[in-house]
Amino acid sequence: MAKLTLSVNTGNDNASKPAVDQPSNRLSITKKVVTAEPETAVNQGGGASLSQKIDNPNPASPSELADDVAKWLIAQFGEDIFNELLKNPNLKLPYAEDDITAESWLERGIKTLFTQDNIAHIYKVTANMGQSNAADANIDAIVDERMAQKVEKYNAKFQELRANMENLEGERADLQSRLNKTLEADAFVKAVFRDADSETDAQKRIARTLEDAIGQGGDDALPSFVTKFAKGWAPLQYVLQTSADLADDKAKLDAVYPALTNLLACISGCYVTDRRMVLELVAKHCNEFFSDYDFISPEQTLNADTDIHNATGLGNAQIREGVSFCVVRRDTKKTVKYADVKVNK
Repeated sequence: MAKLTLSVNTGNDNASKPAVDQPSNRLSITKKVVTAEPETAVNQGGGASLSQKIDNPNPASPSELADDVAKWLIAQFGEDIFNELLKNPNLKLPYAEDDITAESWLERGIKTLFTQDNIAHIYKVTANMGQSNAADANIDAIVDERMAQKVEKYNAKFQELRANMENLEGERADLQSRLNKTLEADAFVKAVFRDADSETDAQKRIARTLEDAIGQGGDDALPSFVTKFAKGWAPLQYVLQTSADLADDKAKLDAVYPALTNLLACISGCYVTDRRMVLELVAKHCNEFFSDYDFISPEQTLNADTDIHNATGLGNAQIREGVSFCVVRRDTKKTVKYADVKVNK
């Protein structure tokens, strides 16, 4: 701000005192103007001196701050909102032209409603928010980049694992195919389960069922089931053949029943598609050697049945596998031996 100083001095000056004593009046005027330039002094006649000093004005005036705030508001909320306010007759600004833009109208409105200090405060808040948003955007960008890197890494690892699994699956299928071929299904089944001299219809059906299942493939547990079933079938066949000379069915039952239980123990844990069918055929095969008794597979039903199973405390539980066969009298249908089973818990 320019400063004006007026001083009036009266009195004697020894250095310039005139020869004749008389009053001497001197008027001194000094004007200081604040400038950005180094202070300069200009001497003027009559003892008057002028010094000037100008500082830099505020780099962001309230008008400029209001414009920045207006631009920030429009960027945040969109111009349409303020265009609607501009058209509101209750919000008309004095001396505003009809074709004023939303940004100019908002700038004038800010300068009209708020003091200069308030405008500076609002600008500071919006600037801080802008910096915060920029920082958040940078953090989000870093997180997105790192996530993308991890996803790319995991995808590459997944593709590698999938390729390895495909290779292993191919090797497994090849090994299974070779195992099925080395089993020589026809020769093995015929040698173990067929008997040209004395074979029952059920026995023929057992051999056919196993041959078809092996030929179709696709059941990984089938080779193990066939070999274990054969291990239990051989002693059963031996007992059935040798017990034919026994006096009555009761004696034959006492000899055959343990062999049947042993057969079930041999295939315990081997679950194949045709397991239930094979066990039903085993029961029918045994029936051919008895006149008083009928055998029933313990896996004939999916759930425990009190008519044929030792089902006390089992309720209607689902059967996992049979432990022993059920035996009923052929004439009275009365159960002589209840089947023991393992159930799913």
